[in-house]
Amino acid sequence: MNPAPVARPLPAGLSLERSGATTTVSISWRNMASWGLLPLGVVAAAIPIGLFFKLHDLPWNDPIQLVVVVFGIVGLVFSYVVIRRLLNVTRLEATPQRITISHGPLPWRRPSEFATDTIRKVEVRPFRWRYDGNVATHYYVWAVHKDGHETCLLERDTTEEQANLVRDEIQQVLNAGAAVFLKRP
Repeated sequence: MNPAPVARPLPAGLSLERSGATTTVSISWRNMASWGLLPLGVVAAAIPIGLFFKLHDLPWNDPIQLVVVVFGIVGLVFSYVVIRRLLNVTRLEATPQRITISHGPLPWRRPSEFATDTIRKVEVRPFRWRYDGNVATHYYVWAVHKDGHETCLLERDTTEEQANLVRDEIQQVLNAGAAVFLKRP
C-alpha cells in the first residue's frame, strides 16, 4: 500500500484553499517594513491632529493653521498606507473559466477578472531594484495571453518560492480546465 502523498508546505504569508474546481491563493501584504513604519504612521497622524486642537482658536487663513492641516492630511494618508499594508491581502481565485484578482479588506484597486481560455501561459519574472547600494529581488507572476497581451497577476513583495507556488496552482487550474474542455463531446 502506498503512503498518502504529502502536500508541500506553504511559504510564509500565503494561504491556499481548494473547493471543487476553484482554487484561491491569498497573499498577505504584511512584512517587517510595515511593522517598522507603524509607529511612524501613528506619529505622522497624531502630531498634526494634536496641533490642530491646540491651535483651534487661530483663524483658518493663518499660515500655521494651514501648515498643520496640510501635515495632518499627509499624516493620515501615510497612516492609511501603513495600515493597509498590515491588513490587506491579495486574493487570486482561479476556476477553469476565469481568474479573479481582488485586494482587501481596506480599499485598494478594483477587482479584475479575465477568462482563462485567453491565457497561453503563466510565468514568474524577477524584479530587481536598488536602494542604498543594495539590490532587492521580488518575483512577479504574469499571465501571457494568446494575443500577446500580458497581465500581472501578483506584484507584491513576493519571494521566489511564493511566486512559483502561485504560478503552479494557477497553471494546475488552467490545465484542468483544458482537460475538461477537451473531454466535451
